[in-house]
Order: sequence, then C-alpha cells, then structure tokens
Amino acid sequence: MRHSIRTPALAVLALLAAGSGPAWAHAHLQSATPAPGSTVAAPDTVVISYTEGVEARFSSIEVQDAAGHRVDKGTLSTVPTDNKRLSIGLQPLQPGTYKVTWHVTSVDTHKTDGTFQFTVKPQG
Repeated sequence: MRHSIRTPALAVLALLAAGSGPAWAHAHLQSATPAPGSTVAAPDTVVISYTEGVEARFSSIEVQDAAGHRVDKGTLSTVPTDNKRLSIGLQPLQPGTYKVTWHVTSVDTHKTDGTFQFTVKPQG
C-alpha cells in the first residue's frame, strides 16, 4: 500500500495561507473628516477612520497650519465602540491650508503613518 504525503502537506499549506491574512494587516486611512484634499468651512475636529482597529495610546494625529504651527488641541479621542476611529479637537481655524499628520499602531502592532491636507474656505 502506497501513502502519499502530498495531499496532507498541501492541505496544511492551504490552511496556513488562508489563516495568515489578518496577521499581516496594517491600519491605513479609510476615510477622514474633513476629507483629504477638500475645501470646507472651519471644522472643530479631525476624525480619521482606519481599515483596522488601532491602539489609541500608541497613536497620534497632529494638525498644522501653513506656517507649521500646531492648531490641534493635543488630546486624541476614541470612539469606545469603534477602535477604528480616532479624532482630535481643533482650535478655531482661519482660512488657509492645513496639514494632518497621523501615526497609528494597529491592534496587531503594525505601525503606519501618513499625511493629507485640507483647506478652510473664507467665511461668507
């Protein structure tokens, strides 16, 4: 009687490959308010939604004006029921372009970061 190792070995490889997806996940920006590249009335917060859950205590969001001065309030907030969303309050914003820089550590410990800009339109 002949036994083949090929079938069990292929089955094990298939299971390992199928189960490895989430272990390699990273939290990337899914959406933001204000949206990247948008022109908006002066917002009072920036809210970023990520593709994976994030660890707020190891994450940050900074908002700077065109001169490089921070205009965020410095305190990152989370939505207790949604670990994919972070927000930060803003000081009153004047018309102009603002840069958002974010750094997050996902719940699986991978780190990602990025930047985007939005513009505050003049009132009126």
